[in-house]
Amino acid sequence: MPNMTFTGFDPAAVALLPQLPQLDASDYEGVKDQLASGLRAPGAALMEAIAHRLGPKLTVGRASVSPLHRDLRFAKAGTPRYKDHLLLTTWEGKDRKTSPMLWLRIDAESVGFASGVMFTPTTRERWRNAVGADSGTTLAKHLAALEKKHRRHGFDIAGDQLARVPKPWPADHERADLLRRTGFQVRFMEPHPKRIDTPAFAAWCTQRLGELWPVHRWLVDHVAEAE
Repeated sequence: MPNMTFTGFDPAAVALLPQLPQLDASDYEGVKDQLASGLRAPGAALMEAIAHRLGPKLTVGRASVSPLHRDLRFAKAGTPRYKDHLLLTTWEGKDRKTSPMLWLRIDAESVGFASGVMFTPTTRERWRNAVGADSGTTLAKHLAALEKKHRRHGFDIAGDQLARVPKPWPADHERADLLRRTGFQVRFMEPHPKRIDTPAFAAWCTQRLGELWPVHRWLVDHVAEAE
């Protein structure tokens, strides 16, 4: 993916997002070019700008901009073909699917920010060992600070949980909730700032993903598989 300069999103393209779930393939063809130039291309440039500002080891590539269409082969009947949001990612590690990742989710009214990692058997074991040890105190403090600042922004810690704390940790472990996780993502969502069609939007997003940076670094240091 070539280097690009982020100049802002096209507000008209962003305004199309709520309509996409109602479109069929023919309708989508009519707005495809507008979405590509006003939404997807700026999205790629935005993630390049953010990754450059946050950390030199963050990866940005073609996969950083998720498709606006869904793979319906295994979806429930009636699932819309097209999404109502743009999903952007950057990650640190060789394997995008299992590396600690930062997410940016943009819809017509709000922007979501997240940090997390999908567990493999290896990363799950590393997660539990780190969370159960003293190092888990640091993660808990980061999460508490984020919750305090963003509780009004739909702050959430996502990921399935086991019914019980896995052995050998006691059921009353102070971080039992984290030990029971089978995947991890911390996230929050804010309304759009006044302008998303200027370069200043990149700085606004970088600041908020920067607030998730301590969690991301903790995941890289304690959970990520060795390269």
